[in-house]
Amino acid sequence: MLSACTGSSDGETGSGSPAMAAETAQTTAASAVSAAATSSLDATPAGAAARQKAFVGAALESANAYAKTLPGRTAAEKAEAELATSSVKVLGVSRSGDKPQQILAQTTLKKTGAAVLVLLVADTPGGPFKAAAVTPMLPDAKLDALDPATDGSAAIGDGKGLATRPQDALAAFAASVKYPDPTATKVLADDPLSEQLRQSARAQSQALNNQGAFTQEHDPKGVLGGLRLKGGNGAIVFAHLVRNDAIAMRTPVKLTPAKELTLLTGIKQITTEANLTSNEIVAIVIPASGQARIVAASDQLVAGSGR
Repeated sequence: MLSACTGSSDGETGSGSPAMAAETAQTTAASAVSAAATSSLDATPAGAAARQKAFVGAALESANAYAKTLPGRTAAEKAEAELATSSVKVLGVSRSGDKPQQILAQTTLKKTGAAVLVLLVADTPGGPFKAAAVTPMLPDAKLDALDPATDGSAAIGDGKGLATRPQDALAAFAASVKYPDPTATKVLADDPLSEQLRQSARAQSQALNNQGAFTQEHDPKGVLGGLRLKGGNGAIVFAHLVRNDAIAMRTPVKLTPAKELTLLTGIKQITTEANLTSNEIVAIVIPASGQARIVAASDQLVAGSGR
């Protein structure tokens, strides 16, 4: 379905053997996903300490923000976000010599059975693996196979041999979903996430009834990791963006913020302005030719202000 080349000519740096045995990768992934799932639903100080060991980077910031809202969430809301821990499957393992070491695993949402991609990274050989990305797959999205865990998957490297550089694909996504004035792109295929973001931004702007202005910016922060796909089929890349939503009212008016903002910040009413900051983590499949496509994503409000 997709095509690309792998090998030393396109950034491969590993030795061609996996960073660990397939059995070790499976037990490691199962343990790491279980730690992430359990700590995500623990609002106690012990839960915070557990998340420090289970997550890293933007994923840790997002997990801590979500945990802060747990006391105000219903049992049903918590259940919707709970990860299954009994069906973790290793999709790919990085090769020996590549840093950081990576395991790409798949689990599901416990309630719905929807697929979730989990990128696990370890900074040192034999070091603890932590979740750098936990991204539910988009409706109807598909991921081509990676090389078997017994062989290991090549690193993305500098992105040579791919249709577009990961950084360029990320920038194209950010520009295509900003509000107002999104920039159309041919780099990325249409996907439900991008359309949802554009529709949501328009709806929020229209809800102000010309009494204020709404803007939304998506700031690319960089690539978190990823691996080349089997048979030269391109690569899957995990990347981080920060979304900033801003509301500025022309005249004071009483607005009720979303429940998540209130739970995270304590803000119960907005009259003149508001600024919201969210972590967005996306998984993008980039082929050797043709359009890249977003296959999975997560979105978590991490900070906000208002008055």
